[in-house]
Amino acid sequence: MALAADNTRLYQDAREAVRLRDEFLSVASHELRTPLTPLNLKLGMLRRVAEQAADGNLPAEQVATDIAVAARHVQRLTNLVDHLLDVTRIRAGKLQLLLEVVDLAEVVRDAAARLAAMAVETGSTLEVEAPERCTGEWDRIRLEQIVTNLLSNALKYGGGRPVRICLEERGPGSVVLSVRDAGIGMEPGVLRRIFGRFERGHSGRHYPGLGLGLYITRQIVTALEGTISVESVPGQGSVFTVVLPRSRAALEAESPVLGELAARHGARGV
Repeated sequence: MALAADNTRLYQDAREAVRLRDEFLSVASHELRTPLTPLNLKLGMLRRVAEQAADGNLPAEQVATDIAVAARHVQRLTNLVDHLLDVTRIRAGKLQLLLEVVDLAEVVRDAAARLAAMAVETGSTLEVEAPERCTGEWDRIRLEQIVTNLLSNALKYGGGRPVRICLEERGPGSVVLSVRDAGIGMEPGVLRRIFGRFERGHSGRHYPGLGLGLYITRQIVTALEGTISVESVPGQGSVFTVVLPRSRAALEAESPVLGELAARHGARGV
């Protein structure tokens, strides 16, 4: 009976894995194709403009607009591929960190500036509250991923309402980064699985994505010896909170055991 129960469980797990794989492939195919259509259209328009400009003079404003649109779709494709590569690295335990002194306040402001166009498209405004400087021993590229993933997620589900990112120093040893939106929010059942692979708060083409951004974000935060949590109320929005130690020395001061583990691992991987 125990063997039969184990076989039933394994069979159900296998069916669930196949279902998740098929659902992911369907979503990934849609997400990868979505930016390709407008990208091809814009490139086709640029080619026709070039062919029609017999005198060699191209309409600068139209060309600049078309190139900007094409660049945004190329960046979207790049982000999708990067997410897939990061998941592969995480699963293989090869997500390495390059620790250096980083100004997280600068990272936050830069990310908000990069996502200003997305905020306009979604009808939201981005509000940034951060000190002039907030330095720590982190991986700059991975910090940019954390901030970008949380901000783009808030804009996506924010319902066109303001999105607020706040960076605070919690004593000498750690910092707190929070991203708050006033959008559609999430049900309690969604909150329990939102940081899983291929999990999305809401399905459907109105909310594009592979369901990897928050999974990758949590893995990076964990690799930096930090924590991430979420609070949400349906119809009232969500707030994601990240707590990060500022340095290995701060980590050792707060918890000798964790500090010893951090020193032992060196450049930490997931």
